[in-house]
Amino acid sequence: MTKLNKIANNNELTLTFFALLLFIGFSFASPYFFRLGNLMQVTAQLVELGLMTLAMSASIISGGMDLSIGAMTSLCTVLLATFMGSMEMPMGTAILMTLAISMLCGMLNGFLCGYLKINSMLATLGTQALFTGLGLVISKGVTIQCLNERFFFFGQGRIGGQLPFQTVILIVTAVFSIILISKSKWGRHVYLIGSSSKVAQFAGINYEWNIMLVYVFSAIMSFICAIVITSRISGGRADVADPLVLQSVSAAVFGGISITGGAGNITGAIIGVIVFTLVSNGMNMMGASQFLQQIIIGSILLLVLMLRQIAKKRQ
Repeated sequence: MTKLNKIANNNELTLTFFALLLFIGFSFASPYFFRLGNLMQVTAQLVELGLMTLAMSASIISGGMDLSIGAMTSLCTVLLATFMGSMEMPMGTAILMTLAISMLCGMLNGFLCGYLKINSMLATLGTQALFTGLGLVISKGVTIQCLNERFFFFGQGRIGGQLPFQTVILIVTAVFSIILISKSKWGRHVYLIGSSSKVAQFAGINYEWNIMLVYVFSAIMSFICAIVITSRISGGRADVADPLVLQSVSAAVFGGISITGGAGNITGAIIGVIVFTLVSNGMNMMGASQFLQQIIIGSILLLVLMLRQIAKKRQ
């Protein structure tokens, strides 16, 4: 019983087991789910939400929340499409310029939340409006086409004719993020700040600088997500990533990251993304409506949160 209790209390093992059950269930429920083409499509579908969840997870672990990541990602898609499309810049130059601008956006969030100590939800709600406005002004409210064929490989290319290149991007980025946040000195500082910012400051941790780095990290993840989206849709739009914001919060919390900060890890958040994607794809294979999918995903999230709360009270 002790071993079973340990397994039950291991969030990542529990979520992995749940994802495996979903995988087996949908394989029996639909003859199309277990086909190689669909499995490769599943890995491609989880990339954008996965990258956004990485961006959101870092800010939640630090005790805050970055509501601007959707607007920041959308702005980056507009910039990439404008630089490579309308302005006909070389791909490398366009990517570097967009990366620099996204990091400036992250530094703005970090300055507001870290140095001015404005509530992160209020600060990033304000920058969300700012970034969306900039995207709308630059794009004039329409989709900007990007017809750089070399750039399409990031979101449309396949390795060996099967494995989506964007899946490789997510794997590399997720592994880097897990090591950075879970194993590095900076990551330990972020966890301590999320647990108690006052204790962290008494421990000699530079609160302002570490929070700045958190939001720069979120901005870089948003930028990588923008590369995938712009490549996939061959263009940029000022609201293209907005629906991913609340989904990323849900995936992070479902994956075990505490909404109050200081607990949980990136591995659990990524497994949460996988579970959400499996449910969405499996229901599509079964012909279920989008509305029913929302009900099921919401029910799963509420059930998991209730079970966790019950387990905490028992402990």
